[in-house]
Amino acid sequence: MNSFIARIPMSLVCPEPMLGAIQHVLEGEYEAGYDGTGLDILDIGANVGSFALWASARWPDSRVRSFEPHPGTFEFLKQNTSGRSDIAIVNAALFPGGATRATFRSRFAGDGESGLAAYAGDTFVEDALVETYEVDVVDPGSLPSPDIVKLDIEGGEGEVLAHLDLSRTSLILLEFQNRKNREQIRTTLATDFDMLHDEEYPWDDLLGYKGYRQDLKGDAWGRIFAVRKNVSRMTKRDTAAS
Repeated sequence: MNSFIARIPMSLVCPEPMLGAIQHVLEGEYEAGYDGTGLDILDIGANVGSFALWASARWPDSRVRSFEPHPGTFEFLKQNTSGRSDIAIVNAALFPGGATRATFRSRFAGDGESGLAAYAGDTFVEDALVETYEVDVVDPGSLPSPDIVKLDIEGGEGEVLAHLDLSRTSLILLEFQNRKNREQIRTTLATDFDMLHDEEYPWDDLLGYKGYRQDLKGDAWGRIFAVRKNVSRMTKRDTAAS
């Protein structure tokens, strides 16, 4: 069997500062080496829709549920997924605790560095996120268990993951903002999942950007990919095939 990388043209509307981040997603930032079709994919922190579009191409005949709380970013998401019956979009944040509304902070519509006030202060100084909105909130525990979870919300990842129903979940793809969240994520996944990728990067290299808290020095952000032990709904790709 021969393996190829197919480049599929995709058109998205997005703010200029997000071009690099969106390109990384569309070029396979979330590739984990597992195949599947007809999957239920939960996209938490959808931004303008790059992951949803990539995932729908990567896992054919699947359904993506995308949650994005920022009202301006949601308009980008709506445009980019218009007419797609396989992508359902929700203008809300996912977070546990029972609240149905919460304060959300951002720099601009389409911003990839924004989040609920409940955790945004763990990463950003108070005046960095200049836009403030009251947004709808959905309890993650109220959702059916998906096959794939993608989670990128700029903080609070550990809390959200701990309250999701992962009983049917095969693959988890997420970013974490600090070591506290990383350890909570590891604890949640320890029993039923194997780590495919677990890497951290020092905040020290990024603290020249004025918006980040300077006391992040010595802490780390990073990425975790995990697969269910004895997974059956998805198949590991044979990377030895040529």
